[in-house]
Amino acid sequence: MLRTLSVVTLIAICGGRLVGAESPSQNEIFDTRKVWDVHLTFAPDQWEAMEPRQEQQQRSRDRSRGFLVGPEGERNGIASAFGWRFPQVRADLQFGPHSFKDVAVRYKGNGTFLSSQDSLKKSLKIDFNDFVKGQKLAGMSQLNLHNSVREPTHMNETIAYDLYRKAGVPAPRTSYARVYVTVPGKHDRKFFGLYNVVEDVGGPFVKESFATSDGALLKPVTPTLFGDLGDDWSDYNQIYDPKGKLSDEQKKRVIETCKFFSGAPDAEFAARVGDHVDLDNFARYIAMTVWLSDMDGILGPGQNYYVHLHPTSNKFMFIPWDQDQSFGQFPRGSQEQREQLSILKPWNGNNAFFEKLFKAEAFKTRYLAVMKEINETVVQPEQINRRVAELAEVLRGPVGEESADRLAELNKAAAGEMITTLMTGGRSWFVETKPIKLFVPKRQQSVADQLAGRSEGETTDRGSRPGR
Repeated sequence: MLRTLSVVTLIAICGGRLVGAESPSQNEIFDTRKVWDVHLTFAPDQWEAMEPRQEQQQRSRDRSRGFLVGPEGERNGIASAFGWRFPQVRADLQFGPHSFKDVAVRYKGNGTFLSSQDSLKKSLKIDFNDFVKGQKLAGMSQLNLHNSVREPTHMNETIAYDLYRKAGVPAPRTSYARVYVTVPGKHDRKFFGLYNVVEDVGGPFVKESFATSDGALLKPVTPTLFGDLGDDWSDYNQIYDPKGKLSDEQKKRVIETCKFFSGAPDAEFAARVGDHVDLDNFARYIAMTVWLSDMDGILGPGQNYYVHLHPTSNKFMFIPWDQDQSFGQFPRGSQEQREQLSILKPWNGNNAFFEKLFKAEAFKTRYLAVMKEINETVVQPEQINRRVAELAEVLRGPVGEESADRLAELNKAAAGEMITTLMTGGRSWFVETKPIKLFVPKRQQSVADQLAGRSEGETTDRGSRPGR
């Protein structure tokens, strides 16, 4: 979906005076040919207060809620489930030539946080508007700085989101930044490393993507989406994690959809599923997700995506998130299984949401048509290889400033050689991973073979092929 952007004027008031001049446009912020300099300055007490703290582990024992659901009112995800809390503090921010006073800063991330606990280079969330109302960068109140610790090339998010947009799915834009931190008496403009700058999925994104400021934005975390949890919204609230206050009608619509998915007979489900879910959007979103073999999201533990309930259609639409482990790089199943991932049974384990959808011809026919379209037009290896080469030229300098080892991995990926990726899950280990240039042609051929009936593909369940 194309989005029309305009240059906005940045007005940041601090102590009654203007701190910033005219801001760049959002297109300029998210120009992947540029690496921004970002400098955060913390007072010593604020730097100390931002330190993550681990409270008693809160992992849910209720299997219906899923093990990634955090305590009520807290973040979801594996770090939150392990009891980690990220306090928000004040800092001053220099983004390129633009200055901001009293932005809100906190650490963010789950797997990336656990992988960077012993490092200064942790992912960050910036809120321009929290302490200084009306303060924005290019019309945006929030921005994300992702550390890419589990993906040393810094390319996965940028290229995956590019592909989603080409497939007709609204997706965040990205760019890059060298991040420096000053804490008087501790750090003097210390270089923390190269970060991915990632557009926040919030109000401005929703307005430009869906042509409305209304509706509900949710970030579900559940192994089976739209499962019936009863009639009380309190049983849904933490799992569906609304980003803003929901009306009674919006809560009712979520519960209605959960009851429909869980209880409608197959014939009724097939006839009416398009009343609840925007089938074109979902077919495009899930086809691209399956093509990318992203097993760290909705196909796996059930995280790393947003849904938007449109105020006019009253249908749910899907938005991708957290694509650092796309291109089959999340270690669920074998590397071959991810490369050959089945397009007819791509989800891990039993999943009532997907099982019901893939039985409905109204969805399945549309999904397979979109998969064919994507495989023949969106994911051409030559074009993606050119994109890899372009990004490598931009990134070699700042990656080399951070680490010779990371530069070596970037160069291997750009040359189409296997790379070494750090993974974590209670412990840390390194795995040999296929970079984008090696994954794409194999995946394109596998999808073509499955569409033509020459192959069944592979699942990431124990065993291998679907139906066996």
